[in-house]
Amino acid sequence: MTSREKSLMVRGPAGAGKATTTGCLLFKYGGIDMVTMERFQREGIGLYDQAARNLKSRGVQPSFHTPNFHVVVSDDPSNVDCVLLVLPAGSAHVDLAKELHGAASQSKQIIVLINKMDKVGWSEETFQTIVKNLGPAVESVPVIPFSALKGDNAVEVSSDSLWYKGTTLLDALETAFRT
Repeated sequence: MTSREKSLMVRGPAGAGKATTTGCLLFKYGGIDMVTMERFQREGIGLYDQAARNLKSRGVQPSFHTPNFHVVVSDDPSNVDCVLLVLPAGSAHVDLAKELHGAASQSKQIIVLINKMDKVGWSEETFQTIVKNLGPAVESVPVIPFSALKGDNAVEVSSDSLWYKGTTLLDALETAFRT
């Protein structure tokens, strides 16, 4: 890979929205060309998770562009530049610290998405509780409230999360890949 090419692994527990998040990244950041989008429309593929799975089933390595990098979504944990840890907002049954530790074993650069915030009414209290339960290791990691289904906080801060004063996913990716 060149210095402009980076690899990203999307991980998290079952039901967290990993495929939807990957599809969101592909659509929001130009990872699906117009010909493929037209084919998806003809085939009735309209949801982000369907797009990501369809590409993988065809043997296409999902990738997208940030302003400064070409990012390849990788399933190989051995050599990734950044791990995107997707956790569901309703994560009472998930061992959050264990998930964070698993991500840290795969890359020094981690971004945590608290996905499905729309399902909890964009509750700041729910978000802060999850951040607290991640433990002290998360202090140096961007934790972003997110809705992969709607793409909220992917490119700009959502009007549903005006209480959130952190970065967007796009800015967090740019920062992670620069270091």
